[in-house]
Amino acid sequence: MNSLARILLLVILSFLSGCSNTYQHYANMAKQVFKTPTDITLTYSTIVQANNDFLYVRLGENSRIAMGLMAVDGEQMKWLSADQSVLVTDHGRIIKTLGLSNDLLYVSNLLSDPLKWNSLNNSAWIRAVDWHAGEYGYQIRSKFSVQQDQLTFFTHSVNTIKVIETLEYDNPASFWRFDQQWQNVFWLEAKTGQVLKSQQQLQPGAQPLELVFISEVVRHLNREGLFIAEDAI
Repeated sequence: MNSLARILLLVILSFLSGCSNTYQHYANMAKQVFKTPTDITLTYSTIVQANNDFLYVRLGENSRIAMGLMAVDGEQMKWLSADQSVLVTDHGRIIKTLGLSNDLLYVSNLLSDPLKWNSLNNSAWIRAVDWHAGEYGYQIRSKFSVQQDQLTFFTHSVNTIKVIETLEYDNPASFWRFDQQWQNVFWLEAKTGQVLKSQQQLQPGAQPLELVFISEVVRHLNREGLFIAEDAI
């Protein structure tokens, strides 16, 4: 990113931390910074100096965008994009969307999500889910398995727990479906259990969303005392 874009980013984030009209200010100004046909990649110094968190998001094969943290309610985090699309995550899991072709409206039984607990391997989870396209209260079953893995950020390796979630769609669908089962993948930082990256498909047949909690990644690297150049990407 050029110097002007970085300055605009810092201005945007100052609004996020101190303005009552956060949503509109961010949406209006972010369009000037994030409008690009290529992947958004923020420098290490931009992320470190920001007052609020960033989230990288890629929908299917589209270019990667950056979303800014707009609000926090307990473990639920609301992220906003330049085009005013919204993702709400709970411990790294997407639980609500605004701006997708078939928005996720509601997920029940979040307190039992195994992502929030240490015992993930061979665990299970059942919840009801609502989607905008007219499917409400549909039951989804998940089973979880784990394995050790590593991710690389800013040329440094990070030890992670790779969580593979196999989901099964129990209800008869409102329209024709070819897949009743699919997978999500979450990479948790090995020591803290914080989700650093995920690949999530919100319903059968949907394009997957790849999320990278890049600000959380930077905090982890800083805790490890690793040297990273300010202009590293």
